[in-house]
Amino acid sequence: MNKGVAIVLIVVCAIVFSVSAYKLLSYYGANRASEKAFEELLPEEIAEPAGVLTDYDLLLPYYEALRVENGDMVGWLRIPGTRVSYPVMQTLDNPEYYLDKNFKKEYTANGSLFASSISDVDLPSDVVTVYGHRMKTGAMFGSLGDFLDPDYLMEHETVIFDTFTCRNEYKIYCLFSLAIGVAGEFDYYNYRDFATRDMFDTFLSQARAISNVENPANTPVYGDKVILLSTCEYTHENGRLVLMAVRVDG
Repeated sequence: MNKGVAIVLIVVCAIVFSVSAYKLLSYYGANRASEKAFEELLPEEIAEPAGVLTDYDLLLPYYEALRVENGDMVGWLRIPGTRVSYPVMQTLDNPEYYLDKNFKKEYTANGSLFASSISDVDLPSDVVTVYGHRMKTGAMFGSLGDFLDPDYLMEHETVIFDTFTCRNEYKIYCLFSLAIGVAGEFDYYNYRDFATRDMFDTFLSQARAISNVENPANTPVYGDKVILLSTCEYTHENGRLVLMAVRVDG
């Protein structure tokens, strides 16, 4: 190979490497900054140890103070023993506003967790759906894929959704994956309340048909409340991975 050509190739490779490294460092740096901003919303002294739930009555004044800062906050979602511990936002007139906004309404690729505009988080409705990005760093709903391991699911089966009316405790029933925008898709995102048993049975049977992993001990029955945590899934085009959990506290 001509020496001049070799030098050019080396320079080009060095430039490509430098640009790639810069983009990677920028991505992880921005991600860490976003995570730190969320971590600072609650004071360090009440941050719960892994697997321990801080008393709801202790947390409520902090939640209420945060709602004064941003009235779009409707609760706080956590999965004990995992990285999932974030405020949940909801904007009825602009449902996806927090897709790329943090708690302070500033741009961030991480976005925020946000409840579907048709969900009633306070009542709650029979189905509450919460959306979040599946970040490569594991932030937001980036760790939901871990629940595809049945052992991991069993070890981290509790989902806590604190609203401004009460603490809602859920037990994970299943994870299912699907493609959005195809004929005959399961439109889980359009469910709010089950007017009839048949509607509930249809909902549950569609989820079970595409379930990747499930815990039969937590199978919901008609009359139960469920929460859906929805994020991206990459084995389907325009795919979604959805965790379903059933409320156990009445």
